[in-house]
Amino acid sequence: MNRLRHVAPLLVLAALAACSRSEEKPPEVIRPVLSVVIEPKTVETFGFAGSVEPQYSADLAFRLLGRVVSRDVKVGDLVTKGTTIAALDPTALELAVQASKADLSNAQAQFINAAASEDRQRQLLASANTSQATFDAAKQARQAAEAGVERANAALAKSQEQLGYARLFSDFDVVVTATGAEVGQTVSAGQTVVT
Repeated sequence: MNRLRHVAPLLVLAALAACSRSEEKPPEVIRPVLSVVIEPKTVETFGFAGSVEPQYSADLAFRLLGRVVSRDVKVGDLVTKGTTIAALDPTALELAVQASKADLSNAQAQFINAAASEDRQRQLLASANTSQATFDAAKQARQAAEAGVERANAALAKSQEQLGYARLFSDFDVVVTATGAEVGQTVSAGQTVVT
């Protein structure tokens, strides 16, 4: 009974604890969440040995010797027809044009003088004051002076044409794939500047 005395109060306390209402909150509702696991997708890579080549390729070069003073394009540039690609130093070519103009002026002056001399000799021959040989020499001098004018005209045209070659233009729409000359470099006629 002694044991019951010790256990009885414990039982009463347990019964009272069971009868009391506790203010417990109802459990919170957990919202479901849709989740997706993202994994990197394996990309297949294929490697092939080879090179990419254009269907058409043209090496562009100057037609004469000179020092490159500008190159306006680089590898990968899209160039339209008529665009300046590079230029040579035009100083010597401009001087050649001026010299050709001076030679033409000199040849024209010689022609005018020879033509006037021929006219005088013709008048003198008509009045029988000169010989046929002197007249023929004057006529030949005029013809030589006329040929000198033609030669000077041709030389001027050639020097002007060469001055035009100091600039390299694209003849068609292209993509630059390679360069062969840098600014300051001296290039020979036909040496590739760009491809």
